[in-house]
Amino acid sequence: MTQEQDPFERLKSMPPRGHHALLGIFHVDNGPDWAELACPFSAGFLMDAGSGLVSSGPVISLIDAAAGAAIIARTRRWEPMATLDLRVDYLRAARPECTLHARATCHRVTRRVAFTRCEVHDGDPANPVAFAAASFFFTSEP
Repeated sequence: MTQEQDPFERLKSMPPRGHHALLGIFHVDNGPDWAELACPFSAGFLMDAGSGLVSSGPVISLIDAAAGAAIIARTRRWEPMATLDLRVDYLRAARPECTLHARATCHRVTRRVAFTRCEVHDGDPANPVAFAAASFFFTSEP
């Protein structure tokens, strides 16, 4: 498979669209079964201007995107999928003004379901913001 034919390589080179573009999500790094994406801080991410607390929405969206990318990195298939289950365990609040990073690993793929885990940090991987586990259902016909 050439680089142009590889679905994950195509994914990395595509400009963000839709929701990902609105959040500014971008590719950072990847391996054979993992992907790291990031999302730069935006003042619109705050729950309210005075709180300094980052809303969970951008965090969850980043996790979902990174997990989907990790599945494509592992399977090297571009296949329609839906998030079946997504659990996020928050360890602390994300710091405002910091870029969020999510590194997801695809641990197992069955005929219809893929399983991932993800770690989120805001600059220091040793001080995570959250851990997540997600499963995805392939929606195309088998």
